[in-house]
Amino acid sequence: MSASAVEHPCDLPSGPADYVIPDLAIVDAGFDEHLIENNCYDPACFRLVLEVTSGNYQTDLRHKVTAYAQAKIPVYVIVDRKHGRVHVLTEPLPAGYDRHEVYAPGQQAPLPASIGAEVALDVDEIVRAGSPKR
Repeated sequence: MSASAVEHPCDLPSGPADYVIPDLAIVDAGFDEHLIENNCYDPACFRLVLEVTSGNYQTDLRHKVTAYAQAKIPVYVIVDRKHGRVHVLTEPLPAGYDRHEVYAPGQQAPLPASIGAEVALDVDEIVRAGSPKR
């Protein structure tokens, strides 16, 4: 397993011109064997995708939820800067995720062992790290 940020777009099942560039992705070690085209990778090699919300946070909280679920990304983490929370979505279905856990400041957000390690995100720290720098 290796971690990668931004430079590895994920191809989406809706067509070759449809892809996303996650803020952070955890991918299988052999991800380079999953190159499809235009520097996009088959979603099968992604174990986790993390997005930090921007000004249009509804895209990450709604539209990308469906897109990542349809691509069968097993774990989708959203750092919601507007509300200071972390969302962990697992068990992808055609229209979204079956499990959606929301964690508030002061909590730890455990990630599934399927990512390849035991990890819990400190909500305070990850929201602070995702905040715009002034």
